[in-house]
Amino acid sequence: MLLPPTPFSTSSIYISIEFKSFLGDHLKKMVLFMAVLCFAALYLAGVSAAADAQAKATQSQILNSYEGNITQKSLAELSMLSVFGRTGFFIGEAVKFTAPKPNWKIDSVQVIGWDGFNGTVESVPQERIIGLEVRDKDLNLIYRFADSQLPYTNYAYNSTQMYPITLRLPQVPVSDEFYVVFYDRGAAAIASERLNETSKNSFLYLEPGNTLLPANLPGSQNNETIAVNWIMTVSGS
Repeated sequence: MLLPPTPFSTSSIYISIEFKSFLGDHLKKMVLFMAVLCFAALYLAGVSAAADAQAKATQSQILNSYEGNITQKSLAELSMLSVFGRTGFFIGEAVKFTAPKPNWKIDSVQVIGWDGFNGTVESVPQERIIGLEVRDKDLNLIYRFADSQLPYTNYAYNSTQMYPITLRLPQVPVSDEFYVVFYDRGAAAIASERLNETSKNSFLYLEPGNTLLPANLPGSQNNETIAVNWIMTVSGS
């Protein structure tokens, strides 16, 4: 014998279906709303990051070792090994800078060099090591960098003329006067300009004695010296 349906059985089914439909629509709206929120958060984060990057780029300052327009200068390529022989391994091209503010942070150093590559297979340079140091006004070491010259110079960029060698630094803090010393180690001839008198900012740094000498190089004639200024640019904020 079949029992008659309870008074609430049919309506319960309808309520259940409607409730499930309501839940489904509500969940869809919630998922869509959360997706919109996530997209908005990502968009705002991207805008904020771009703004921060633009602000940092705007705040970045550049210090040059030279005056005037670099494209109008007559530059000569010099390597410490070509000038001093094996002793040149221990001599660096040093430039004195003044930090724009206390705790100014260097993020890159650029010199102009040539590794001898002229486009031929015979001129492909051997791998050698270049070095860079940042020293305070008393020549105390703050930061040291060393790497193969190949990723930075002419051969990597298929350039047959002097090419910028840009070395990225991890935000090295400096204050007051400081020195940047580049060791070409015979891997790259570094650009310099000839001066009529001894440079006040360019020096020869002797690593063994932690000593600076004037950037006066021996000339072709007896007792002749040539005053030079190293072409170097420092960027920071």
